[in-house]
Amino acid sequence: MTQNPKSAKVISVQNEKGGVGKTSTATALSYLLAKRGEKVLLIDFDGQSHATMLCGVKNSNQIEVTISTLLNKVITGEPLPEPESYIIHCENGVDLIPSNSMLFMLERNLAGVDFREYKLQEYISTIKEGYDKIIIDCMPQLGTPMINVMMCADSIVIPTQAELLSTQGLAELLKHYNAINQNRRAKLQIEGILITMDSERTLVSAHVKNMIETAFDGKVNVFKTRIPRSIKVAEASLYQKTICEYLPNNPAAIAYENFVEEVLSSA
Repeated sequence: MTQNPKSAKVISVQNEKGGVGKTSTATALSYLLAKRGEKVLLIDFDGQSHATMLCGVKNSNQIEVTISTLLNKVITGEPLPEPESYIIHCENGVDLIPSNSMLFMLERNLAGVDFREYKLQEYISTIKEGYDKIIIDCMPQLGTPMINVMMCADSIVIPTQAELLSTQGLAELLKHYNAINQNRRAKLQIEGILITMDSERTLVSAHVKNMIETAFDGKVNVFKTRIPRSIKVAEASLYQKTICEYLPNNPAAIAYENFVEEVLSSA
């Protein structure tokens, strides 16, 4: 694996509510960064393995090495295999560490383990020098696995749907973010809140956007880019592609391009 002089920046994509576009955002971000020439690793950290599927992997439960098996080796002190033996090099230029349903057992496997909040950080430290960016597509609930993510990430992107119920997950995540930041040596940064599945013409969408921007003005960055709702995003998943690969001229794909420019301009 090509070694870069600097270790990767680790960006987690998370919200404590599901269905807000986390996987679409994480996979689009990974693909578009790779398209710009960065060496990108995407870690699927959700037992539903949707990011794994969008990267073209069909039978995730038949994969021998996943993020779950790697973390179990860290937990038990077993030697890790060589990265080239398990990292999947996807056709779209992104490297992938896949996931499957075994990740749902991680909470139990971490119970009673010393320094259990740092096991993902311990693993990522073994591969960090090989990449420019490591993107983590996160599960939607808080627990020891997600504390692991927040202890090892450099920054967070928070997708939130332009609906009232979605903002509840946003509020919970920010509460936990503040608590975890008190226990880190290096502060965890918030890249920004990304409004997804946006329907410009609805009153609810306009109200939620105004509420988010007012509540976090000057405190947390709210990306100027908003990802519009498009049925083509779901259609792209049928072909195991991101919307940016499937229909690069689709409004949602163009919005993700603009979002990535915002992320890069703030780096």
